[in-house]
Amino acid sequence: MKSTRIAIALVIVASASASASASAQQAETQPDSTIDLGSLLYNSDHGGLTISSGKTYNRVEGLPVYIGPTYKGRVGRGDLSLAALGIIRSSNKFHWDPENLGHRLTADLRFGRHRGFAVGASTFDEVAKIEPWQLTEPDGGLAAFFLRRDYFDWYGRHGGSIYASAFRSDYASATLAYSSERWASRSERDVLSVFRSGGTWRANPVINDGLVHVVRLNLNFDTRNQVLRPWAGWYLSADYEHGDGNFEMAGTPLGPDDVSTDVQHLSYGRAFFDLRRYNRISPRRQLNGRLVFGGWIHGDQLPLQRRLSVGGIGTIPGFDFRRIGIGTDVGQCARDGMQVAGRPAQCQRVALAQLEYRHELVSELFDIFNRNGIRVRGAPFRVKPSAVAFVDAGRGWLVGPRQGDLQYTSGSLPGFDTWRTDVGLGLDLGIAGMYVAKAVSEAKEPANFFIRIRGRF
Repeated sequence: MKSTRIAIALVIVASASASASASAQQAETQPDSTIDLGSLLYNSDHGGLTISSGKTYNRVEGLPVYIGPTYKGRVGRGDLSLAALGIIRSSNKFHWDPENLGHRLTADLRFGRHRGFAVGASTFDEVAKIEPWQLTEPDGGLAAFFLRRDYFDWYGRHGGSIYASAFRSDYASATLAYSSERWASRSERDVLSVFRSGGTWRANPVINDGLVHVVRLNLNFDTRNQVLRPWAGWYLSADYEHGDGNFEMAGTPLGPDDVSTDVQHLSYGRAFFDLRRYNRISPRRQLNGRLVFGGWIHGDQLPLQRRLSVGGIGTIPGFDFRRIGIGTDVGQCARDGMQVAGRPAQCQRVALAQLEYRHELVSELFDIFNRNGIRVRGAPFRVKPSAVAFVDAGRGWLVGPRQGDLQYTSGSLPGFDTWRTDVGLGLDLGIAGMYVAKAVSEAKEPANFFIRIRGRF
């Protein structure tokens, strides 16, 4: 097993994690509606006191707890939702200071059931992920909880936002949002871990602190006929983000000697495109495909909070996750061979293509599953195994303009001039899937074993 690197994510399905969005970019566009609050201490027809674990377990917050009053009711022809939630971060001693406390205050007014529009506003003081596009929060959160291996980088996010959204049934929506936010670095904490409690956390990196004004446009289209078990249909999420602000560039990761503490004004454009096709080719077989493109499209360089990575478990082939000084790494995208321990996501762009074939298993052993499935009481899924064969190809790279002492290229950098490709097999139980992938573009790369929650995409 020495030739096999193991990256395992185990999951506790909490109320806030079980409904993780298929598109993290949409959650970024609509920050007011990203929290699924589950456990009601008290609830009437219109309001109550809510307590819930929110977001995910990580090395900055531990497991944050959201608590406060909520209200839902009719206002004229609209549905009004209000929440005033305090955030208690469990990663440190319970001191009443900004390091351990936060808040999220939201107000949303929606008109129409199947066709209509919504408006909303929020103020927030919370911890957000730098690279939210690859893994679900259960994937990342429980890898951190059990293995002391946090697949995300984190930063502080403080400010306010407003948004307007138009929707048609459940399959099409368009959202325009504006926010004024202060972004700041956050240090990792020595939070509880189960199996590697004596291990050392990878450092949460220093990132570009500053005040930024952000305009986001999101288009979402989803014709999958079953959200949790999508047999057929299209899924499309397209994002455009324009940011404008002043940043302290202390964390710019172009190499050990290329660090600037100057305050720079950045005005950038960033896009993210995620297209998926779920195709049922027989009662028991599916052929699914996915294309992803994201990153810088115009203006100045991206601040580090808006860059992307190609690491993680079973995401882009040929890359391990933040190895230290051993060949190419997580999309270090800046310089080949640079040691990246503690460095943040560094890719200005990423691209990914995935194709998978699924076959529901038919045998005496699995007939009990295939006939009716086994429904876990109170959980929105069935245990129903499928064999999976897949091929993935992807890359990350650094592009962009020349600014100050920072050099960018219009082409590829050493180690990132080709797409990385891998092939693999897996067993998906519906609740979670187990997969083995082997990089075919990098012959020396050993196989990877990984576990993903729900589907791979």
